[in-house]
Amino acid sequence: MKTLLKIIIIVALAAIVIKLSGVTHLKMADFVTHGIIKTMNIDIDAIALDKDACEEYAKMVIENNMIEGMSEKAVAKEIYAHIFLNAYIQTLPEALRNTSIVSRLYNSTKNGIDLEDYGDTFVRQAAYNVIWAMV
Repeated sequence: MKTLLKIIIIVALAAIVIKLSGVTHLKMADFVTHGIIKTMNIDIDAIALDKDACEEYAKMVIENNMIEGMSEKAVAKEIYAHIFLNAYIQTLPEALRNTSIVSRLYNSTKNGIDLEDYGDTFVRQAAYNVIWAMV
């Protein structure tokens, strides 16, 4: 519970700083800049909640050119964060799981891990880095 609260606070602070700094374009890349964006979905249960397993899977993703514009480490962090949040939220009491923010977090993970070329928004990438560092 403490870990999730820390993550939510850090992500909220990052979002506030970005908003106050006037950043309006949070995506590292978009269709206009790069033409075709490849996407993929990984089953949430396909990889263990283990950093080494996430790094191994990320290596395979990058080596097979399944996703471009991201480092192996960035892919591993995104995969790990989704798996961690999915597993952690399932352990919360139902009253907390039904809150708006927790429900949104869970819904973004339960249908798998969506990866796309050039990565996610800056705010989400910041959250992935925080989760990777803290857990």
